[in-house]
Amino acid sequence: MQSVRWQGKSVLIAIMILALVITGCTRKAGNSDAGEGGSGGGKNGKKLDISVSFFNIGLAFPNRETDEYLKQLESKFNVRFVDKVISYSDYKEKYQLWSASGELPDVFSHDIINSETYYSWIKQGIIRALPDDLSPYPNVAKVLSLDETKSLRVDGKAYMIPRLTYRDYDTWAMERSLIVRKDWMEKLGIADPVTYDDYLNMLKAFAKDDPDGNGKNDTVGLTFRSAAMLAPIAGGTFPHLLNSSWVKENGTYIPYYASDKMKTVVKQMRQLFTEGAIDPDFAIMKTNDGIEKFGQGKVGAISMQATPNGLAKLNAAWSKYNKDTKFEDIAHIIPVTWQSDDGNRYRYTAVTFWSESYFSARVNDEKMDRILQIYDYLLSDEFIRDKQYGIEGKDYTIEGEKITITREKNEEGEFKTIGSLYPSFNLFGSLAAWGQELEFVESEVNNIAYGEKLSRMSREGLKQRIAEHVPVPTNYQLELLYTPAKSKLSAINPTEDLTRVMLSKEDPVAMWESIVAGYENKGLSQAIQEVNEAVREQGLDK
Repeated sequence: MQSVRWQGKSVLIAIMILALVITGCTRKAGNSDAGEGGSGGGKNGKKLDISVSFFNIGLAFPNRETDEYLKQLESKFNVRFVDKVISYSDYKEKYQLWSASGELPDVFSHDIINSETYYSWIKQGIIRALPDDLSPYPNVAKVLSLDETKSLRVDGKAYMIPRLTYRDYDTWAMERSLIVRKDWMEKLGIADPVTYDDYLNMLKAFAKDDPDGNGKNDTVGLTFRSAAMLAPIAGGTFPHLLNSSWVKENGTYIPYYASDKMKTVVKQMRQLFTEGAIDPDFAIMKTNDGIEKFGQGKVGAISMQATPNGLAKLNAAWSKYNKDTKFEDIAHIIPVTWQSDDGNRYRYTAVTFWSESYFSARVNDEKMDRILQIYDYLLSDEFIRDKQYGIEGKDYTIEGEKITITREKNEEGEFKTIGSLYPSFNLFGSLAAWGQELEFVESEVNNIAYGEKLSRMSREGLKQRIAEHVPVPTNYQLELLYTPAKSKLSAINPTEDLTRVMLSKEDPVAMWESIVAGYENKGLSQAIQEVNEAVREQGLDK
């Protein structure tokens, strides 16, 4: 497993490191004229509309006429990007509806790899395959030739492009964290929690002991950015909750939710809720509602990413409601969960990508070529640089290895963010790859984007977590393994079922046992059998 290197290198070198992972070649901006593709080649004489759905696309095109980067990219490839808006809260429902009505956009982001939906859409001809020959798009070919992605082809064909997040398993460590009110901890005399009882008591104190000093019962202990951040709270009791992975028990791999360890988990989660440690509204909140609630100053802790970008989102929400107190002065990062019985603190880990790009079967070969040209460019080291610095010659200059930022400043004399100058980066910046490891590079551009103190807080937290915490033992080959019954398990929603247990007044253990028994109707035992047979036959238990 590759370790993260922390030497003080220039950001240009850091960008090139990422480029070596993602890209196969470098392309200079002047190599392709407007109306011609990049490495996809050929003149793009016919202007094409390309419809796109992406998680942040609702923020991408507020004013097409003033977004110079959008105009530059559309001119470069002779296209017009047409947005079909989704959000983190509704994308699954919208895609299901659009797939049934034949209205899926040309390009869309989803997270269905190896699920029943994925194979069903291939079989039904709802999504199309990429061309067999990807040599005209070397950066795309590079992504699809990585060890973790080669096995995801179906009958030798690739039906998606995985969206790379980090270049190793370790850098995911800050993706599951608690950001807590340091000032509330100090006022209430609370030290960093270690045990389950420590966490329970701290969160209850945030909710019940008037930490904001207004004499009202109006504060919340723990809230969440999204539903995915709920179960990891109990990762200290059962580490595989952190990344929802299969676990080997008594010589057999099983999904984490089928483990007997869930009995203790459901009791603890019920207690956390009934004793007021958890946001009473958590079950009806939408993604990012928790960020807004934390910003309003009524929440003691939020379960979410403590990456530089995650902290920046919290900072933006906080700054809207708290003009006299800086977020960086009240924020403190702690592990998302308590110490395990074995004495370890466990941390989140995952495969190197999350979510994928898919292409509607209605996309013909001409349009597919244009889309792949665009993706090849978005995976190039040239674009990675633009993603951080903006437009060369306008927002930055390069002399040798020295990059000088020249972009506009705001009224406070601070450089404007790339997203404020070019909102289309809310789409293009992550459409082909998340590239989030660049956030952890110590650089001027990251200090501008995320704030110097918050960037340092996240970087130091990552170093400490990699050094001191244990990654959840995860068989990545098994996680990416396909079997017919395993793909059908995607119909199971353990988080939704855990929520029902937390809200109920029935015995939590009996209720969970009944829920898991019901999973048999969705093929649980058959999936376990198929997976373990495949592990033995393919030698995946390494």
